Parts: sequence; structure tokens; C-alpha cells
Amino acid sequence: MKHPELKTQLQQLCALLQPFQFGIGGSCLLWQLGLEAAPNDIDIVCAEADFAAICAVLNANFSLQPVAPHPLYMSAHFCRFSRSGWPDIELMAGIAVAQQQQQQQWTFVPQRCHWQDGICWMPPADWLQLYQLFNRPERVAQLRRYLVQLRLNSLS
Repeated sequence: MKHPELKTQLQQLCALLQPFQFGIGGSCLLWQLGLEAAPNDIDIVCAEADFAAICAVLNANFSLQPVAPHPLYMSAHFCRFSRSGWPDIELMAGIAVAQQQQQQQWTFVPQRCHWQDGICWMPPADWLQLYQLFNRPERVAQLRRYLVQLRLNSLS
């Protein structure tokens, strides 16, 4: 893992949030898997029941940023935080996206997350589903290649 400061930041963040049900995903997950050189931000998905409490913890340590509504992303909860020297943090729960005049929902299952080196990671398969939902074909292709290679390696 390059960028030791990011690893330290993720560990600090996860230590703050440890009592709650959450997982780190997005470009940080791709970075951890060796698929991304430099994450854009820190994506945290959490249980809807923990969203307000996690927001309060983050708000005490970071600055809440205004977020313009997105025409397709219909998640029940979303907020962005920033702090000097840190990537932005995006917290989301109750994820839903408008597709073909319907709302497609995705359910977070915290039991699928795993802790490694003090960081709570979401599974790559979950982010494959999320990137499909978010219509991010490049990310979908990256994760599909990774998961296929992982399966091939496990068969060897």
C-alpha cells in the first residue's frame, strides 16, 4: 500500500466509527486492492440506523460541506465532510438510484465487511453492484477483472 498517510487516516477514521456498522469502499477499496493509484475521496457506507450518529462523530472532527441534490441518486442519506490534508469523506446510507423511472435500491449488509489493519473494508463484490447501479462502466470493468483473477488464482 502506497500513501501511508491515507492508510493512517483510514485507520483513524475507522477507530472513531468503530462502534457503528459501516464499511469503506469506492476508490479507497480499489486502492487497497491495487487497482487505483490515488483515491479521489473516502466513501463510507453505513447502516441507516447509524447514519445520524456517524454524522455527529464526523461533524465533530470534520467540516460538513453543502451537497447539491443529484438528479439520479436518491439515497435516503448522504453527506460530505472535509478537513485540510484529508480526502473528502462521503457518507451514505439507504442507497438508491433512479433508473428508467424506477428507484433501484441497494441494501448494505455490514456483516459482509471485514477488518484488516484497523480498517473496515467493504467486499469488492458489493462495490461491483454499486458501480453498476451508479452507471460507472470503467469501475465495473476494473472490479470484474479483479474478481475473475481472484477466482482463477483460488483455483490454482
